[in-house]
Amino acid sequence: MSHHILLTGGGTLGPVTPLLAVAAEWRKRDPRVKFTWIGTPDGPERMMVEAAKIPFLALSAPKFDRTRPWTWCITPIHLVISTIRAGRMLANLEPVMIMTAGAYVSVPVAFAAAIMRIPCWVHQLDRVVGLANRLMAPFAKRVSVTWEENATNFGAQKTFVVGAMIRPFLRLGDARMARGLFGLSAQKPTVLVIGGGTGSARMNERFSVIGPELVRYANVIHITGRGKMLNSLETIGDGYVTREFVGEGMVDILAVADVVVCRAGMGTLAEVVALGKPTIILPLEGQQEANAKAFEDRGAAEVITHVTPQVLLQSILRLLENPSHRTALSQKIRTVFPTNGDERIVDEAVKMLDGLDNVGA
Repeated sequence: MSHHILLTGGGTLGPVTPLLAVAAEWRKRDPRVKFTWIGTPDGPERMMVEAAKIPFLALSAPKFDRTRPWTWCITPIHLVISTIRAGRMLANLEPVMIMTAGAYVSVPVAFAAAIMRIPCWVHQLDRVVGLANRLMAPFAKRVSVTWEENATNFGAQKTFVVGAMIRPFLRLGDARMARGLFGLSAQKPTVLVIGGGTGSARMNERFSVIGPELVRYANVIHITGRGKMLNSLETIGDGYVTREFVGEGMVDILAVADVVVCRAGMGTLAEVVALGKPTIILPLEGQQEANAKAFEDRGAAEVITHVTPQVLLQSILRLLENPSHRTALSQKIRTVFPTNGDERIVDEAVKMLDGLDNVGA
């Protein structure tokens, strides 16, 4: 029996790429399975979702913003309205399961699903449990987690550790194609700079300072994020490649990278784990710091929490000049967590749905 699965998440790409990996694995097993996505009206996820040939619906949902306490009084009202709207969407779509990897847009969808008795699957990506998943987990039939340390956060009966999920074509990147496309020198190592799905203005500013020096020693591919390009980055010169966003070509860029400099969002971290990339992590405050510390505690990445341009430049150059350390980091980062979580989730989800079908038969 084929199934219709409703995937939900967005605002950033962190909760998006894992679900796309699940969808790809499920389609590989059952080409008849149908997916629909509910995401944010203005987030970066729509392009990736539609590229995966999944119909996309937008839902406006409240985000609890601790920095704007004057909005707290209207947040419950907005949540009720968005839950009603989500319920109408679900009634029209008639999915057999909801799957989310977090994000505030998923909360009203999960609430509506609970009211309508549609089973909900929640995946906990980060080391620290975010507010959205804390709200949704009590209503979930299953909770999967990336980290062993989170195995007891949601109750042993419905929680299991799966590791991370990556899209299947990630390992098919071609370094030679990236060198040819971007005119990179084969005699230099390549540094990939990526600030996550929405980019990072602060990272971009720091690299605008150190870029002219760094490019003397390495090729640099810098993904700035949409709307965050700086003129000073575009004029660094030969060997310093800047793009606001890269789609499917990202697999070739990852393949050519000898060192990755990134934030500590789980989407990017899962990919560097899967590919064994020596990585320097510049975490944002809060949730990302816990993700980065988990890597640091395992000796699996360099972590810089107090970032200045000079510290950043010296950290990158030390790693470039020490091939044995890069090799050690590459080996250790591959062991942080499994990267076949998509297979494990599909295994369990199919069993769960088959059980529900048998009960209803």
